[in-house]
Amino acid sequence: MTSGQWVEFFNAAYDRPANDRLPHLLPPTFWGGIETTPTVPGGRRWTTTSQSAMLPTGDISWRMAAMYCNWLHNDKATNREAFLNGAYDVSTFGFTPGGRFTDQLTHNEGARYWIPTWDEWLKAAHFDPDKPNGDGTIGGWWQYSTTSDTAPAYGPPGMNVRAGGVGVVPAPDPNGPLAQANAGWDGLNFTGNSPFTIPLGAYADVTSPWGLLDTAGGTSEWVEEANLLLTARGASGSAWALSSAPLMDLLYIIGNGGFPSLTTYDLGFRIASSIPAPGFSSLGVGIMLLMLRRGSRRVR
Repeated sequence: MTSGQWVEFFNAAYDRPANDRLPHLLPPTFWGGIETTPTVPGGRRWTTTSQSAMLPTGDISWRMAAMYCNWLHNDKATNREAFLNGAYDVSTFGFTPGGRFTDQLTHNEGARYWIPTWDEWLKAAHFDPDKPNGDGTIGGWWQYSTTSDTAPAYGPPGMNVRAGGVGVVPAPDPNGPLAQANAGWDGLNFTGNSPFTIPLGAYADVTSPWGLLDTAGGTSEWVEEANLLLTARGASGSAWALSSAPLMDLLYIIGNGGFPSLTTYDLGFRIASSIPAPGFSSLGVGIMLLMLRRGSRRVR
């Protein structure tokens, strides 16, 4: 999810009288939004620059992502009801005395946009109908969401870095490959650089088999899946400075995610939509390019 997209959503949700404030929504701290003058007393409003508009947005809870889907489903209307139902019924959002959540488990039938299921996220990030196999067959799964069976090299875009892999500490290496994802590194080994200032789309030549950018790096991305105890939703993909990036980017790995109200710097999401997917109908979902994430993970 870009900061520009999230600013548009938050202005619609927040630039309203204080007595009309919506539940479950909290401004993120890791994004490119810049607070500006609201249009109504008691409201809040943000803007972006041309540079900050493409920064990823962290601190997004699963519930906030669900309300964004409702807003899209309702054509970005600003009436209160547009945020509270459509893809997900916000009136179900709660918890039991035992600490389980009561949020509906899957999106409404007929939803136009939703948080992708784990199966949808995996297919969009890893499945390639044209993948060549050693036995002469075509079609299969890449181990990493960068259309590769080799772990990405992590670091600032345009810089030669150490080859990726479990246990490899990202660092500059003039003889190494160009960095492929914004994950697993920080300013300690890359002086003068910060993973939080890298815009989405900065690794333009690195995509999933379906052409999705940033399926590795940025933020981890929420999915619909919940654990059996109903104490956590799942998330997939690596994030910013997390040292577990190679493991988080592996096929079939789902992170720890968290309770649907959890907001941490490394959690965002991607949007799934019911648009056709030409040439591969079993994917069953059109994947467009929004963004969001954390350690347990997005699709649009």
